[in-house]
Amino acid sequence: MKFAVRYASRGGNTRAVADVIAKKAGVTAKRVSEPLNEEVDVLFVGGGVWFANVTKDMKEFLNTLDKSKVKEVVAFSTSGHLDSAIKKIQAAAQTKGIKVSNHAIDLHMNMQGFSLFSQAGGDLTEAQTAEVEKFADEVLSEA
Repeated sequence: MKFAVRYASRGGNTRAVADVIAKKAGVTAKRVSEPLNEEVDVLFVGGGVWFANVTKDMKEFLNTLDKSKVKEVVAFSTSGHLDSAIKKIQAAAQTKGIKVSNHAIDLHMNMQGFSLFSQAGGDLTEAQTAEVEKFADEVLSEA
């Protein structure tokens, strides 16, 4: 099976989650600004919540999803307590006719690493890392 990980991260938290998932999948996590040119069986897509929505670069990436290249999308997010990024990612995949995994993770970061002015996140706790690893293991074992 072939996997890919794409993420949008303003503060570093979602990048940190993407890196944990990518390590488990044996791939490199890449920003959504890097196009997905190859065919993949499972695409992990993650973004944070920004003003109850996803970022502009995530919206642009979601518009480029192509069911001839992606068999299944697995959504992940970091947020305070909103699951809007998960819903946007899943809805975009469904609109494109791409299978959406029953698995998704929204790692509730609250204000951990939050800064309006610069990147401040990206340091997951041991418990958060373990939660993401467990999520990735579950998805990968069923792929």
